[in-house]
Amino acid sequence: MSYRHSRARRAFQLQISQSLTELMPLYRHARSYGGGESRLLAAYYVFAFAQFEQYVKSLVEDLIAAIVHASPALDRVPDLMLGYILHKSENLGRGYRKFGFAEDEGALLESVAAAARKVAQWGQASQLQTQLETASFLEKKKYPSPKNLPQLFRRLGVRAIWPVINSAGKMNGELMLTSLNDLRTGIAHEGRVPPGFSLSDFKGRIDQMERFVAALDRGISKYYCGVVMPRSVWNSQMS
Repeated sequence: MSYRHSRARRAFQLQISQSLTELMPLYRHARSYGGGESRLLAAYYVFAFAQFEQYVKSLVEDLIAAIVHASPALDRVPDLMLGYILHKSENLGRGYRKFGFAEDEGALLESVAAAARKVAQWGQASQLQTQLETASFLEKKKYPSPKNLPQLFRRLGVRAIWPVINSAGKMNGELMLTSLNDLRTGIAHEGRVPPGFSLSDFKGRIDQMERFVAALDRGISKYYCGVVMPRSVWNSQMS
């Protein structure tokens, strides 16, 4: 069974297509009246990046739902995902912080013991015995920056997201996302539009964004279908 575009990817592509259709008459109008077209393109670029952010959020939401549906055996759950679930559910970070500040070993040992007992319970059941909260995985990492994206997918069990993206898209994903993000940050936070930012420049950036989404979508699909669930479950839940 072959890869299918995720719902999240299809929704992203639809939003981009509709925005381009909306943009063109506005762009022609701006040009005919002698100004403002670069800022118009910049505004639509920021909108496109917002759709990219929504794509990542939707992909993760659907991925968590697919994992719940697949109900994989415990040994099929990626190690880093399992670690993150335990870290959050037992608030291990709080125990380590208290130990670091006050050498409160008791609080730390209680947290570690609770995590150990939970693992033992899961082991007896041979699968996760906890509710997966999408918001927990997305917490402070849903914006797709070059820093956030690896951290987000590490929580979801992918040790290194860049090789996954690079292999699927035949690209340097980190370099591409850095460039896309730098442009968005310059426009949205600093009001800086590149001099002479043209329709060709805009379309080139949108093409890069679509290529990145396509590579991430395909790469993540391949990764999880090889580790956590069969392709049939992925296609039925994600597409």
